Amino acid sequence: MSSPAPPSGPVDPQRAAANRRMGVFVTVFILLLAGSLALVLREEKRRGILIPPTPTPPESAPAPRPVPVADPAPPRPERPAPALPASPALKESVKMERALVAFREAGAHLNAQRFDQAEDHALEALRLYPNMAAAQRILGLIYLQQGRIDRAISVLEASLRNEPFQPEALTNLAFAYLQAQNPGLALELIETCRRLHPDYQPALLQHGLMLLADPGSTEAVEVLREAVAAFPRLPGPRNNLAVALARTGDRAGAREQLALLLERDPDNFSALFNMGALHAAETNAPAAIPWLRRAMDQTNPAEFRRYLNDPDLAPIRELPEFQDMLQELDPILPPPPPPQQPF
Repeated sequence: MSSPAPPSGPVDPQRAAANRRMGVFVTVFILLLAGSLALVLREEKRRGILIPPTPTPPESAPAPRPVPVADPAPPRPERPAPALPASPALKESVKMERALVAFREAGAHLNAQRFDQAEDHALEALRLYPNMAAAQRILGLIYLQQGRIDRAISVLEASLRNEPFQPEALTNLAFAYLQAQNPGLALELIETCRRLHPDYQPALLQHGLMLLADPGSTEAVEVLREAVAAFPRLPGPRNNLAVALARTGDRAGAREQLALLLERDPDNFSALFNMGALHAAETNAPAAIPWLRRAMDQTNPAEFRRYLNDPDLAPIRELPEFQDMLQELDPILPPPPPPQQPF
C-alpha cells in the first residue's frame, strides 16, 4: 500500500522561515550540549591524574596478645654442690705441687744457711712425695753442711736409686765418701760422673780436689789446670793448682798462680799462707814470716795456730823468726777460763 502524497498547493513563506529558525536553534543547542559534555569529561579526566585515589590499607594481622608475666619467685638459697670424689691422678698432682713448694723453701733456707729450717722443709717434701729425688739430694747436701756424713751418704744413695746417673747426686755422694775417709770410692764415683757428664763442671772441681787429697797423685796438676781454665776467676781451683805444682817441685809455677790469685784477692788467706809455705819449704824464714803474718790478720788467732801445724812449715819451725812469731801470737790467745768453785 502506497503512502499518501503530500498535499499540493503553494508553500507559506512565513511558515518556512519559522521552520528554518527552529532548525538552527535546535542545531546550536545540540552543539552547545556536546561541547559542554566534552568539557566536563576532559575536566574529570584531568582531576583523576592530579588527585590519586586514596589507597586502601592492607588488612594487618592481629597483634599477638601479651603473655601475662607471673611475679618472680623468691630466689632459693644456694646449697653447696656435693663434693665430687677426687681422682687418684688429681690427688697425686696436689701432693706433688705441695712437695715442690716445700722443696723450694728448703733450697731458700739452705742458701741462707738456715740448716734446721731447710731440713724441716726437705723432710716435709719427702713426707708428701717419698720418691722425690731432688728433695733427697738437697737433704743430703744439708747433712753435708752440718757434718752429718753418714746420714748424707744414706740419703744421697737413695736419691741415686730413684734417679740413677744424676750428676749432682754423684758429685755430692763422692764428696761425702771423701769426708768419710773413703777416697777410693769417692774417686771412682767422681770419675764415673765425669765420664757420664763431661760438661758438668762441678764434678771437675771435685775431681781436682780429690786428686789433691792424694799426695802421690800424678793427675792433679792436669785436672786442676782444666778447672782453672773453666773457672778462671774462682780462687779455689787456682790455689789448689799452686799446691799441686809445689808438690811436683814446680815452686816457680806455684808462685805464679798464687800471685795471679792475690792480684784479684789481696786478702785471700789460703794464697797468703801458701806463699809463706813456699818460702818455708826453701828454709827462707825471713821471706816466709811476712806472708804468714798477713795470713794471720785474715783469721782469728786460734784458727791460725791450727794452720801453723802444717808440715810445709817444718823447715822453719825451730828458727828464731818463727819462734818470735809464736811469742807474739800467744798473748793474743784468750786465757783459759778459771776453774769453777764448788758450791
